[in-house]
Amino acid sequence: LGPEELDNRLRCLPGAYGIRHFKNGISSLSQVSGKERKEMARVLLGCLIGKVPRSVMLTFRSLLDFIYLAQYPTHDDSTLEYLTEALKTYHKNKDILIKLGIRDHLNIPKFHSLVHYVESIRLYGTTDNYNTEMFERLHIDFAKKAWRASNHRDEFPQMMKWITRREKMAAYEAFQKECQAMEELDDSEEPQELHLNRRELARTWLPFDRLDVYHKVRFKPCEISEGKEESDVVKAVPGAAREGRKNRFDPVIVLENNDAESTGLTGTRAARVKVIFTLPKTVSASNGRSPAPAWWPEGPLAYVEWYTRFSGAADATHLMYSVSKPPSTADGLPPGKIVPFSQIRQSCQLIPSFPDGTVPADWTTENTLDKASKMYVNNWAGLYAYQTIW
Repeated sequence: LGPEELDNRLRCLPGAYGIRHFKNGISSLSQVSGKERKEMARVLLGCLIGKVPRSVMLTFRSLLDFIYLAQYPTHDDSTLEYLTEALKTYHKNKDILIKLGIRDHLNIPKFHSLVHYVESIRLYGTTDNYNTEMFERLHIDFAKKAWRASNHRDEFPQMMKWITRREKMAAYEAFQKECQAMEELDDSEEPQELHLNRRELARTWLPFDRLDVYHKVRFKPCEISEGKEESDVVKAVPGAAREGRKNRFDPVIVLENNDAESTGLTGTRAARVKVIFTLPKTVSASNGRSPAPAWWPEGPLAYVEWYTRFSGAADATHLMYSVSKPPSTADGLPPGKIVPFSQIRQSCQLIPSFPDGTVPADWTTENTLDKASKMYVNNWAGLYAYQTIW
């Protein structure tokens, strides 16, 4: 896998919430920050499928496994055993990097420190208790910004008052968010009306001829860690709806039956959101307009196009599930369904399986999901995806 092919794969990855799109690839980057390395790790493994030996994939995957597991805010004997097994897998396969000439040696202090993680967690608690990254960042908010807000004379009391006021404001904002509904339509853009023409109306029994259609919904998925509020966004944007916009129809995980839970893929199915809309409050009647039926759902609805169901187990090497486009229905359309938006558990990223191991010249980030017939569900897209897509 050369740098040009890797860059091509990164360029055509479809967009997803929380995932950075490397539109120019990564081979041309001269300086890479820690944040950029984390962003690369979220998509890199999926771009290596089919292009590197199995031992190399296991080496990289076990390191990612270890990194994500080490970030857990709580641990027990089971998770620490997972951490140990991930490290064993790394040590078992790491020599391939030396055999292939990728590294001359692996005598690197950071790699050696992995040996002590389990013991340190048992002795001192989870890694967020002694990770300095958070405190380095807070130094900017609680020291630098507070000092700049003062008049630089007898600054300490002023800094303390400034910080106290900001904390009260943050607490009030958090309280307001808790009072809001778990799901809300994004207010940043006005809803567009979806009109049905006369021919389409003649084929339907619907007592209305227009719907409010939205391009984006913000919602809060289930919390995995107590006290850590998650956020998610799903977009369904037709490029023709507004000049200058590009198509984007996000893949999601949909709760399909009663076996579904807040984590795992049992009872769920991958789909692609094509339209987000709400039903009207009033409908046509013989005497003009009347209130909509009481049993109509009040929240947003989504029309989704299904992918094939998940297999019984993820791939043993990269631990990602694969999905494909199902055969079209009798009328030539993809299988789909209208579901309450509350059945959408989370957004996800699908990484395409590239035909013949190369990226076709006409594939772009906007049309990859339309052209690819097989895709991998990227459970490495972040810690939340890692904990829920398995």
